[in-house]
Amino acid sequence: MCAIIGSYNFETLLELVKLNSYRGSHSYSLSLLNTTTGILSIHKKGFGSPNMSNFYIPKNTYGIVHIQAPTTEEKTFDSIHPAIITTKYKQWPDCALWHNGIIKAEVIKDKSAHLRTTWDTMQILLTLKGTDNDWSKLSTFDGTFSCLMYDRERLSMYVFRNEISPLFIDKEMNISSTKFEGSEETCPNVVLRMDFNYNKLINVGSFTTVENPYYFAE
Repeated sequence: MCAIIGSYNFETLLELVKLNSYRGSHSYSLSLLNTTTGILSIHKKGFGSPNMSNFYIPKNTYGIVHIQAPTTEEKTFDSIHPAIITTKYKQWPDCALWHNGIIKAEVIKDKSAHLRTTWDTMQILLTLKGTDNDWSKLSTFDGTFSCLMYDRERLSMYVFRNEISPLFIDKEMNISSTKFEGSEETCPNVVLRMDFNYNKLINVGSFTTVENPYYFAE
């Protein structure tokens, strides 16, 4: 189990990290998105609970924390979220993905043949990056996932989840894997671009949940 947390406000970020602390303590990452330039920087990655010392959120910057309890065999430093692809700019990611959930083992095995990785988070990122953000490709991932995705080329941040994995957001664009006061659950099977200029979510695509074990037809 993992958690994705985001906020413009450092104190709010701290509160949401505390709220989500039960979701994992194996590893963490701290990232900053400059909403003016669109540049994402990975501030820190480490093992254990989040070390928030020397971390602050500058003006016009969105802070992102991921806490992790790995649900696959990928438990090395290189598998600490976000998964990153860097080709054009060595100091900044071209794209990145934070993931909460677990993709089924048979799907991971099948996709590893051509994606050359068994890390489900990287598999999702490579699939989306390799198909020019054809969001319907998310329908091929059987399991649970809620994700935050960064794309430098489009200077955009996206949130999406299937019907099984939770993700909550409020009017101030604070996000959390655990429900918090004033938040609402994001719509499943929909890809939403985060518009930081107007603090709203814009629908840019859709996909289907392969199987929801909690849904029972009438």
